[in-house]
Amino acid sequence: MERRFENAKCEALKQIESGLIQGAVFTVNGGPVIPLGKQCVKPVERAMTENSRFDIASVGKVFTAACCALLAADGKLDPDAPFTEYLPEHALGRQCDITVRDLAMHTGGFDNSKPYDSDDVDVFHRELFNKLPVRPRLEAFEYACSNFILLGKIAERISGMDLDALAGKLVWGPLGMSRTQWIPPGEGPDEVEHWFPNRPPGQHNDSVCRNVPFPIGSGSCFSTAGDMLRFACDILERRCFPREYYELMTTCGFEKNGARRSFGWDMSAEHRPRNLSDRTIYHSGWTGQSICIDPVQGFAAVVLTSRTGDWEKAYAGRIRIIEELHG
Repeated sequence: MERRFENAKCEALKQIESGLIQGAVFTVNGGPVIPLGKQCVKPVERAMTENSRFDIASVGKVFTAACCALLAADGKLDPDAPFTEYLPEHALGRQCDITVRDLAMHTGGFDNSKPYDSDDVDVFHRELFNKLPVRPRLEAFEYACSNFILLGKIAERISGMDLDALAGKLVWGPLGMSRTQWIPPGEGPDEVEHWFPNRPPGQHNDSVCRNVPFPIGSGSCFSTAGDMLRFACDILERRCFPREYYELMTTCGFEKNGARRSFGWDMSAEHRPRNLSDRTIYHSGWTGQSICIDPVQGFAAVVLTSRTGDWEKAYAGRIRIIEELHG
């Protein structure tokens, strides 16, 4: 095995031994899939395998973005139209100046409050569509899950399909991602245990995703390292979809106060692994996942972990693993 894979393995083992993560599966384009640590410890202990499937938390937002980008490439969605053109029932109405692209870059002015976090579907929709921005559009970047829930609603409205079916048709099916889904798979031999809060394997970790009986655009999809690498490599190779799809997701559309965002992705320097270009796009997930793509260097990495320690330290730990994989 190449030295860079050995170094990445050593870094991940240090994190497991320190209690930062329970286990990990990671891979890079042109490299092996490396499983380490434990997939779960109850009701029986299982080791991670290449087939271990994670709740990828907010990394699932990249699929919401991908669906919207493909609808835009097909002429069915205008990224620069007011988002209320597609969701006229929102309290902002048709005079709203916040665009679809603003939502995808987290720059529309909404904060990350979640008044819609309810197991009552009527309350969920009422509070989602009545949530108002706290600042003018493009004034600042602020990560807000509601942005992507609204994007998911737009994609469903245009397509007439729920997000699981739509992503399967537009993204996962064409890329051969047979182990990825939005609907919770339930317990099974490959489902990973997550700890914040502790949920049974194969169930949504996020409370909002868990409360509603349908997939929502904020993420909490289930996937494997191999499937995620297929998705990442396609962005590098640009073989499967229209050019407009790739350009939308890999072009910086907002840059201010250190924040750099494309359509659905982070491009800022703060969490970019060292020695990667400023065109690198990446995304992270609360339960311990990162995907990173550098179209300049032709590099893609996927690091999926089951986080058991501090979020910031675990995020930095995944960056170190990616840096070792890059070499």
